[in-house]
Amino acid sequence: MSLHLQRRTRAVEALAAAGIDMLVAGRQDHINYITGAHQLWTAGTRPFGPVCTLNVATGEIFLLSTWDEGVPDDIDIDHLHGITWNGAIIYQRLAANPGMATAQRVGVDAWSPGMAGLLSAVAPNADVVPVDDVLLQARRTKMPSEVDAIRAACAVAAEAVAAALAHSGTDAQRLAAGVEAMALAGSSTPAAEPRVEGNIVDFSCIRSHYEGGLGRTANAASPAAPPHAALIAACIPGATGQDLRRAAPDGEWLVRGSGMGFEPPVINARYGASEVLEEHMVLSVSAGTGEEYARDTVLVTESTPEILSPEEP
Repeated sequence: MSLHLQRRTRAVEALAAAGIDMLVAGRQDHINYITGAHQLWTAGTRPFGPVCTLNVATGEIFLLSTWDEGVPDDIDIDHLHGITWNGAIIYQRLAANPGMATAQRVGVDAWSPGMAGLLSAVAPNADVVPVDDVLLQARRTKMPSEVDAIRAACAVAAEAVAAALAHSGTDAQRLAAGVEAMALAGSSTPAAEPRVEGNIVDFSCIRSHYEGGLGRTANAASPAAPPHAALIAACIPGATGQDLRRAAPDGEWLVRGSGMGFEPPVINARYGASEVLEEHMVLSVSAGTGEEYARDTVLVTESTPEILSPEEP
């Protein structure tokens, strides 16, 4: 089974267990997870809208996409629709989804007053409930194929870091060298704003929907252990945010989920003390300052944490 179908199966099982009949999704990460589609003309911010509709019982999907390029074959072309913010057209599209009129529970991953009115009209018998937490919980641990995809994205980020570290120009020139290397290696989509500030070089990218990230310090002597070494070692199943705080170095540090971008949990000196790590989680672990900084992408295993990003960019 292809990766996007494995993900969809996991999401459908989680939604069914929560008693959801129809999903109306507007968050791009959830849409990518469920559909596997590479949509056109979706960059930038936008209000919540019914970008993807999923019938939980049948698996049938209706998707906002201007064309079928990058859309998996299991989503019919007649289930695609173009961009519009015309409320009447959106109503017609929602009403055309089989199962919407009879749905008892409709799940949404975001909300707006306008969509509240539309959903009450097209699904008059349904309770509309938030399911962002249901979907994030389903995505919390990663399948082996997802880990492979994240590892491949980390390799692209490492190319960017290596190019920026090797460049001797200004910060802007080093940043440009890193972005160019990242594009040549297979991704023109940063997961976050690249960081090239003095000695700190940090890049993350999205490749095939998954984030890979790496950060290093330029011109630094090789320490006996990098600043985040103890944090990485503490990333084991059952560890709490409080356990990570005890392992953390002085100064700034962050442990957060990584998958289709920035994901829960978020743990640092101020947040996430009660979070509990699980086997098969993927985490971005960073610590340090301009004198000594490092970030790696880490897989929580049953024993020693596995670093997915290349050791030497």
